Parts: sequence; C-alpha cells; structure tokens
Amino acid sequence: MIRLSYGFLALLILLASCADSKDETEKPTSPRIRKHTSVAAPSQNQNFTRGMAIPMEIQSSEEFAIDSIQVTIGEETTTYYESTFEVSIPTRKVGSWRILAKVFDGESSETHYRTIIVLPENAPEEYGYEIVNTYPHDTEDYTQGLLIKGGKLYESSGQRGKSTFKMKNLTTGATEKVVNLNSDLFGEGLTVYNNEFYQLTWTSGEGFVYNDQLEQVRTFSYQVQGWGLTTLADELVLTDESEKLYFMEPSSFTVIRELQVYDNTGKVDALNELEIIDGLIYANVYQEDYIVVIDPETGEVLQKIDCSGLLTDSEAQAADVLNGIAIDEATGSIYITGKWWPKLFEVTFQPKTI
Repeated sequence: MIRLSYGFLALLILLASCADSKDETEKPTSPRIRKHTSVAAPSQNQNFTRGMAIPMEIQSSEEFAIDSIQVTIGEETTTYYESTFEVSIPTRKVGSWRILAKVFDGESSETHYRTIIVLPENAPEEYGYEIVNTYPHDTEDYTQGLLIKGGKLYESSGQRGKSTFKMKNLTTGATEKVVNLNSDLFGEGLTVYNNEFYQLTWTSGEGFVYNDQLEQVRTFSYQVQGWGLTTLADELVLTDESEKLYFMEPSSFTVIRELQVYDNTGKVDALNELEIIDGLIYANVYQEDYIVVIDPETGEVLQKIDCSGLLTDSEAQAADVLNGIAIDEATGSIYITGKWWPKLFEVTFQPKTI
C-alpha cells in the first residue's frame, strides 16, 4: 500500500489547481468582435492645414460589400457611396476633430472613429513691445489676475496662506482695500461682469463674487482647475492647465462652449491670465515670456508677443514668471506684470521688424 504524506498530497492538489487555471486562461472569455471594415485613411491624429479636404478610405473584406458610408463631423452628417472620398471640416475652428464613419452593408453596419488635427494656415504674426511708463508693483503679490476698472488696479494673487484680492492705486501700487482668502485656497483669475468681480481659485473648484466694495456676495463652483478668467460680451472665459478656453454663463457658471487654441505647429496649452483687447483674447502662457493673441471664434493664435527683457537680470532673479495683462478701457492703455514682480509696465505692442 502506497502512503502519501500530507505535504505531497497538498502539492498534487496545487498542481492540479494550476493546470485547471492555465486551461481556463487559454480560453477567451470575452473575444473581441472582428470587424470586416477598417479606416485606411486618415491616420489617427494626423495633421491637416485648415481648408484642406480630408481624404478618407474605407477598406473591407470580401464578406462585407459596402453599401454606403455615413460620416459625421461636428453636427454635420454626409452619406458617401464610394469607399474612397474626401470630407471637409464644417467650420474654421482649429484643433482636434473627431470623425465618425458608419459603414453599411445592407442592414448591417460597422462604426469607426478617427481624430484629426486641424492647424491654421499661417504662423502667428511676431510682435514686440515698447515701454510707455513704469510703476511700482508689490513683490509680495504672486499675480494671478489683473484688471483695471474706474482708474483703479484690481489684482488677485496666489499662494496658499497668502492669497488675496486687492484694489490698488494704479500709479503708486499702494493697496487701498484687501480681501484675504482662507489659508487653504490659492487665488487665481479675476474679471468683472455687470459691476461685480469674479475670482477663481486653483484646485478647490470654488470661486467668489464681490460687489464694488469688495464684499463677497455669493460663490460659484466649476469642475476644472481655475487659472485665467476674463469677460467677452455676456460670457466669462476660463482657462485651466490645458489648451482649452471654457466659455461660461455668468449666473450659473455652466459651460456654454469650449474652444481649443492652436497655432500652425500644434496646440498651445498652459494658457493662464487673460484679457480682452479689441475683441481678441490675450493670454499669458505659463512659464513663457510671451503673450498669445487668440481669435475667440476659431481658436487660432493670430499673434505672438515677445515680452522678454522687461526686468533686469537682478530683478528677474527675485521674481517669478510673466503673468498679468490689463487694459484701461477709458484710456486704451495696456499694462503687464508678473508674479512677485517689482514693476507694473504700461506698454504698447507692435509688429517686429525683420
């Protein structure tokens, strides 16, 4: 009689268990459905210049005789009856577009998606600046939002435990009123709409509305990070850390539409402090020494303003990055500054000469 030890018996059970497990893993439990058609063109995330026709090609197996192809881009749907054809983008908006292609064979169909990138035809115009005047700026202020109303400078500053909303004398830089945010909040973008001030915070999803006495009258919430904020007609425009502009309804702070910002080389992200000048959106790009000027209908970068060299080398060592654009609507004067900068600059922007 053969006697098996408990250890040897346990080993046999374990091996049998492993064998069963191996057999099970070799059996496909949720097989992928094999499609009879595929998109041969365009390739995923392929770049196209705005205005170009987009060549499309659908390939199919012998088992699938293509009857028609229904293509949806944006809100427009067009039907094609050949496997090779061209489609066009329905608007002049730049950025990523999703193409939905539904391929029919009699009553059956297969669906495919492609994302393409539409770039502007031209590179942004290159601009520079000239300094008109220089004014003091508080180096304690980590500038996040900047605007001028009634001849006063209003500023939202960041850093947890040091975030504020201030009213200042424009030419002396002296603080005349201040609101201190809770220590767990990081102040961000600032704008004015219907004589009320809107202030964002960075990651808390909480914003504040103040009256002209800088008294908080209500709060609002949003689902993205808060970076820059400005007012365009009856919409508020918000940036987060991406290339997107969010157009918001002021009373509910719900998103009405989104716009992607691209130049002729690709997306322009890290859009930060914002200002509207002559109907165009001026945006700081975080950690860059330039400002981009954006078409609010298409997302195209029309101009790129080189703002390097505003501070001396010694001033720049104690300061952080360029951030802050404001226009005095009463005079047309434009002001720029940065985080912990010692100066506020009144400037004009002009095309660079070659």
